[in-house]
Amino acid sequence: MTGRPGITAIAYALPACSRSVRELGAAGQLQTDPEVLENFGFGRVHIAVAESPYELAYRAAARLLEEQAVDAASIDLVIYSGPPGTLSLTPAAQPWNGAALSSTARFQYPGTLLQFELGLLNASVLGIDQLACSTLFGALRVARSLCVTEGIERVLCVHAEFFPAAAGREAVFNCTSDAACAVLVERVALRNCIAASVHVTKGYYWDGDALKNEIVASYFPTSKHVIERVIAAAGWNAADVDWIIPHNVSLRSWELLLSLLALPNTRLWTDNIARYGHSLAGDNFINLRDALDGGAVRPGQKLILFSYGYGAHWTALAVEA
Repeated sequence: MTGRPGITAIAYALPACSRSVRELGAAGQLQTDPEVLENFGFGRVHIAVAESPYELAYRAAARLLEEQAVDAASIDLVIYSGPPGTLSLTPAAQPWNGAALSSTARFQYPGTLLQFELGLLNASVLGIDQLACSTLFGALRVARSLCVTEGIERVLCVHAEFFPAAAGREAVFNCTSDAACAVLVERVALRNCIAASVHVTKGYYWDGDALKNEIVASYFPTSKHVIERVIAAAGWNAADVDWIIPHNVSLRSWELLLSLLALPNTRLWTDNIARYGHSLAGDNFINLRDALDGGAVRPGQKLILFSYGYGAHWTALAVEA
């Protein structure tokens, strides 16, 4: 069978509660005027209350397995990312018991719990951390590499991310949602094949609060560099790219970046910026699922998925739909 490693399924889960940008502003959860954020493309975000990060992760992964009728025994590896240990098991509205770090409860890992509760008894488990909004890209990078180097057939990548309740709902002019996303990577895929992957880390920006202005200045030239690199690594030309599947940051920032890239035939899939806001590491893959389901992305089209993660990381995937 011909084929390359690729994305064969995506599922996601959102909390039941949602709020409009204006409601967030009235509740004091934004730093920027709500009207400005609406002009940047944001409309609503989803906010976990009773749900825990693990609960949403389980729902996303279980949905993927059910929708695709995936035999649990066929999953070789689970790559889990998100809040660590007992923090992942704590409902959003409940204070986290930090004392758990002083006991063996700190070894209560959500990745192994997910493996057990989903019956993925043939799967080993890896954890990914310290990549912020690029974390799920890091998981797919590892999954693709292990498919090639170790012959692993199926990898289930699962990420859940909550914005801390005390942190409000804004990150550098972006409105944030809580969400979980599951992505199935297979060694031989006939669609959504991963043609190239590029990841750039600039540790100088490790302290995002202290270097906020410098990060904004570096964001656009580094983003342009990474996207151009992944296009070249895939063996494509700029004119070949059909779609950019974005992370859901400010629509205005995407317009600026696209003007720098000068991709003549490329369209930006923006439907979920207003609906969901920035769901951190899940954005691109939630967007890809919805773009595929809605028929916007057609077989054979060339896609760029791009994200930035605090810390600081710029990452991109080239995917052939």
